[in-house]
Amino acid sequence: MNLKTLMMNTTKDAVLNELLILYPETDNEIESYEAVYDLIETLRLIPFDKFDIRIGLVDPSQSEDFEEGIDEEAYVVVSGHDEKQELHFALGFAKWEEWVNAPINVDETLQITDESIIAICLYEMTFYGFDEETIASELEGLENGLSSDMFH
Repeated sequence: MNLKTLMMNTTKDAVLNELLILYPETDNEIESYEAVYDLIETLRLIPFDKFDIRIGLVDPSQSEDFEEGIDEEAYVVVSGHDEKQELHFALGFAKWEEWVNAPINVDETLQITDESIIAICLYEMTFYGFDEETIASELEGLENGLSSDMFH
């Protein structure tokens, strides 16, 4: 399964409602999320195997370093995984065409609906902006900032 095929099996309203449930802070920007949803619906479905999207649950209470009252509750984590390089990476700067076509693997212990998967991906893919130009600019700024700080 990938994001594009999941979107074919549900409605935009159901996904946006789930987005508001999972991330109530998105309420003031729901129109922007709706616009991104509309845009990614138009992206073409293509074969893609550069990486897959992993969605899992992190439960700090299961860690050997867990400290009662300090560590957070369990949370969902989304990452890219390149099997060839055995590399996990953040997807915030991935191209949206990659997002919609990458295979999605959900941890089997995570009971989650298609609408939740789409809402989580929508939230993650817009973390740095609501269009790819803004996201590319954020990445460039980050790379330039890192370069300046590291080498000057």
